[in-house]
Amino acid sequence: MATRIGINGFGRMGRLALRAAWNRSCICEGGEPLELEFVHINEIACDAAGSAHLLGFDSVHGCWSHTCTGEGNQLTIDGQNLGYSSAKTIAEVDWSDCDIVIEATGKHHKQPEQLNDYFEQGVKKVLVAAPTKGGALDIVYGVNHARYDPTKYRVVTAASCTTNCLAPVVKVMHEQ
Repeated sequence: MATRIGINGFGRMGRLALRAAWNRSCICEGGEPLELEFVHINEIACDAAGSAHLLGFDSVHGCWSHTCTGEGNQLTIDGQNLGYSSAKTIAEVDWSDCDIVIEATGKHHKQPEQLNDYFEQGVKKVLVAAPTKGGALDIVYGVNHARYDPTKYRVVTAASCTTNCLAPVVKVMHEQ
């Protein structure tokens, strides 16, 4: 069974996360593959057609090799339908089909109690695309990713873009 992923905030970070993980699986600690399935997108800045266009054409990464269309409450990638909404709050969206939500709105990292709306709907983990306050683990892969304990953390962050650029270099310098 695939791990079902939702994305709240389909700006640059949300779109790049989907592009990077689309049709990929990852290997868990036990060595078994974990299939990823995107099931829902929420974005307030444009409709599904606009999001499909922006997903397909990126000014830095170029054209994506997958067919993207959007209409109404649906975004379709290579024939796979994803739910689409344009709600302003977490609670207005039905996240109950998601195991993990990528929180990329840039709004909820300063008030982590707002993330509880995800958990009340059955979401198991939230990955925030910015550092948060209040007990989340800020992960910089290659620097402190081994600190992640899935039994302890329901909210993890990708730290900040500055931290992700600087910390790996500083780690190497510090170790040498």
